[in-house]
Amino acid sequence: MPLVVDAWNVLHQTGVLPPEMAGVGLKGLGALIKGSRWSKEAVLLVCDGTPKGPHGGLPQGIKVAFSGPDREADDLIERRIALTSAPGQLTVVSSDRRLRTAGRKRGCKVMTSEAFLQRLVLDASRPTRSAPKRPTKVDLPQDMIDQAQAMLDDAAALPPPHRDDHGPIDAGSTATPPPVKDSGPLPQTVIDEAIRLIRTWGES
Repeated sequence: MPLVVDAWNVLHQTGVLPPEMAGVGLKGLGALIKGSRWSKEAVLLVCDGTPKGPHGGLPQGIKVAFSGPDREADDLIERRIALTSAPGQLTVVSSDRRLRTAGRKRGCKVMTSEAFLQRLVLDASRPTRSAPKRPTKVDLPQDMIDQAQAMLDDAAALPPPHRDDHGPIDAGSTATPPPVKDSGPLPQTVIDEAIRLIRTWGES
């Protein structure tokens, strides 16, 4: 939802911004907006008078318009409200009664400068979510991997314990144990898991 902001009206609000944010100016206001819930919206900051210097460094998507020496910012904002083709999607930010009335008549969303600043401060105070850290890849020596493979092969060659109908076969028994069935090599998934565990040990 695009925003038209009565910039000086917002910046002249007192008692809302914390001390470390006081006196942010247009560039600071643009940065606050870009870090807020309106970060992806098109924003127009409308100011009285003429620029006293360059106003570069504003984030992408945030523009500044000056009313000039013969008009007020309110005039530009009122014109923007009147000409918008989608008033229901436009948010007008100002505590000026004239602009709030004009916005409501056209069906725009209206927000006071104080409420707008409060939301900017709230959004700026929220902790940013850091991306989860990816595990560090450890390249083990080939001889260690070969040794692990040999251990797995030796384990696969061991016959499983045998039981008869009466429990474990006694060492002195003459009963012939059933033949050991060769189960073949271990599945590749088991080998991969064992190598992964060895890599994990190497990281710790």
